[in-house]
Amino acid sequence: MIRLFLSCLLLSLGVYSYGQTDSNNNFEQTDKGSHLAGGTISLSNQFSNSAGPNAFSANLNPNYGYFFANNLAIGGVLSLSYSKQQGGPSSQTAILSPFVRYYIGPPRTFMMFGYASAGSGINVNNTKNIGLFDYKVGLGADYFVNKHVAFEALLTYDGNKKLNTEGAQYTSVIGLLIGLQVFF
Repeated sequence: MIRLFLSCLLLSLGVYSYGQTDSNNNFEQTDKGSHLAGGTISLSNQFSNSAGPNAFSANLNPNYGYFFANNLAIGGVLSLSYSKQQGGPSSQTAILSPFVRYYIGPPRTFMMFGYASAGSGINVNNTKNIGLFDYKVGLGADYFVNKHVAFEALLTYDGNKKLNTEGAQYTSVIGLLIGLQVFF
């Protein structure tokens, strides 16, 4: 799945990198009517010195957004994750969430943005399927290699809760997501 995602991003990079400027030089990445598509990825490996198990997780977050106003994008993100604890079952999660991004300042090579999303999904493991509610807030930065392609870093606070599970508590994670966005 990661190979397919990276292949799509590289194809998009090739398609959109040709037009770094137009004849009037007036395309701005975050202007009203523009689009963004891309995604982020994160990997983590938790080590424990105590009797607790080690754990591995991988997350892939493809997204699409539309700029309804200058610097304001609204869209959707599909968060897919896989986790495995040493000696325990693996689990897969899929969460579909609308998101809002607000870019700070006029378009330039390096831009900061605020990010918020909330949605629901499902966690599947060896024993049962569990519904989830998830939200993220964060601060990100895009570094534009040309007018259409940006490398992205997004620092998030992520909270999620298992639904229909007695005594379920919110779990919180602070994470760094790295990715690529294409603006068109």
